[in-house]
Amino acid sequence: MASFESLFPTFLQKCAELHELLRIVAFMLFIVGTIMFVVHGFTGKTLMLHMLRLFILTALLVMLPQWGNQVQQLVQTSILNGLGVDPSNVQDQYNQLLVIKRDTGSDHSWWDILGDLSGFTVEIIISGVLWLVGEFASLLIFWAYIIQKFILFSSYALSPLLIGFMAIRPLRSVGSRYLMNIVGVLLWPLGWAVAALITQGILDFMTDPSFKFIDPTSTLYSLQATVGVVVVAFWIVFSTIAAPVVIQKVLAAGELAGGQLLGGAVSSFFQTAATTAGAAAIAAPIGIPAVTAGAAGIAALLSTMSSAANMGSAGAIIIAGSGLPPRSARGRPGDDITGDKAVRDLIAKSKPNYY
Repeated sequence: MASFESLFPTFLQKCAELHELLRIVAFMLFIVGTIMFVVHGFTGKTLMLHMLRLFILTALLVMLPQWGNQVQQLVQTSILNGLGVDPSNVQDQYNQLLVIKRDTGSDHSWWDILGDLSGFTVEIIISGVLWLVGEFASLLIFWAYIIQKFILFSSYALSPLLIGFMAIRPLRSVGSRYLMNIVGVLLWPLGWAVAALITQGILDFMTDPSFKFIDPTSTLYSLQATVGVVVVAFWIVFSTIAAPVVIQKVLAAGELAGGQLLGGAVSSFFQTAATTAGAAAIAAPIGIPAVTAGAAGIAALLSTMSSAANMGSAGAIIIAGSGLPPRSARGRPGDDITGDKAVRDLIAKSKPNYY
């Protein structure tokens, strides 16, 4: 796919121009900070520390975009590619685990051959499904990197102003938080790596051959693999979007990445299930199975992606346009677990009032 630099050359140029313009403001803030430092009194030791701080801030002021690009490239190649946990290669990971865990013994009965045939058919189908999931994950990651670049370069453009704040004691924490947020964006691939570790665990469960020894017909093994492929497909879509948000929380508040991902996935799964069922129920009276499946699929995808980004349930807009009353949790009218009521109220406000 095309690089960000080739897709948006004008955007990069304007960011560079804004960065250069704000350098003057940063140097003025350096002067203001030095004046305030002198007015409040200083010693030889504090003067040396202040000069060292100004030297580091000047280096950041000039080199931050270049250093940030190098860190981003290093993190991307060393984590996703170096560890081999790229979610777009989930099919290859599944096939490799099958080869490792497949029984290579020479003594097979007719039941073993029959079971292997059934299991092999399921494995081929699941491998094809995972290929589609991997292609979709690759598209998601491509656009995630595009969004990451937009955030980073716009942050680099405004960074001289916030770096200048770090020279003034009362405003120093503002600039520090700004730089920490930039570091969080740079470490998005680290969040994908944590999510990929859980993906690897699900793939291990899918390829575990234990049920083959219990059930020679591979019925239980097929059920195990089918449940696994549904879970891994949902997890890859969810975690690809949610992992950057989670890694930002980890750096900002010191929260646990795994706990945040798993907790968000469980909540998003139930929200997606509720929205999918509602969309299917709305489209079912039309009488066309393809329309019902399409409405349910679109609602599920929108709900998963929006809830992963912590933006509510976008799939609820399909249900909200039906005119049905909103669903509630456990019969309580005040609950709005899928966001139906919120979306319906928004649609009602946008309609003109002719009466």
